[in-house]
Amino acid sequence: MPQDVNPIIDRLVEAFPACFSRKAPQPLKIGLGEELLALAGVHPALADLSRTQLRRALKVYTDASAYRKALAKGGPRYGLDGQPAGEVTPEQQIFARTPRPKRPASPPETAPKTPEGSPTPGYLKMTLKRRVLPGAGG
Repeated sequence: MPQDVNPIIDRLVEAFPACFSRKAPQPLKIGLGEELLALAGVHPALADLSRTQLRRALKVYTDASAYRKALAKGGPRYGLDGQPAGEVTPEQQIFARTPRPKRPASPPETAPKTPEGSPTPGYLKMTLKRRVLPGAGG
């Protein structure tokens, strides 16, 4: 991740305590992300944040194991005001219980492989053959 999103999540917890919590996250209502993105640059707590920064922070928040456990339990979803806004469906509960694929760590940078028989990296050993046409006198 190109930047640390934890300070942004802390801001969300502080600005919307009825919705966001680090200790006891609750399922967010469907569409809350777009609602929050519309407040980027407008809401005092989000005034200096871009939509991309908020999107990354929401991704980290909703991918966290504590949030996924809350989603797996089911029950109501909550809006920014802390009011119930919809329910977690059984399909969403099943999805929350499925293990997330591990993202591979950044592969170490390696030198490009040299073709067999090449004396140096990036150098391809080639032999050019010249075709002599009959009567060309070459």
